[in-house]
Amino acid sequence: MDSNNVNNLEKLLPLADKYGLAYIVSLVLVFIVFGFIRDIRRGRWVPRELLDKAEEDRDRLQGILDKERSDFMAPTLEVLQRLKIDHAASNNAGSDEDRSG
Repeated sequence: MDSNNVNNLEKLLPLADKYGLAYIVSLVLVFIVFGFIRDIRRGRWVPRELLDKAEEDRDRLQGILDKERSDFMAPTLEVLQRLKIDHAASNNAGSDEDRSG
């Protein structure tokens, strides 16, 4: 070891003895572990393959839902189109009526 390293170590050992190195190291490790847990819960450590797979599944399911929604709403849209056509035809036929009251 270099004499500079030995001198630094000699300065640090009394501090570690005075304040308790185990407590300081355990406190630092607790903060590090909590940081890891927070990052994992927020999804910052998700492997890229799993993220890509989840996005593909989401896109595929969204496509299925869009198709089902359009199939479900098709009869309703047909009825609304017919009502719109009927309403437009009835407005043109009775346009000469006086509706002022």
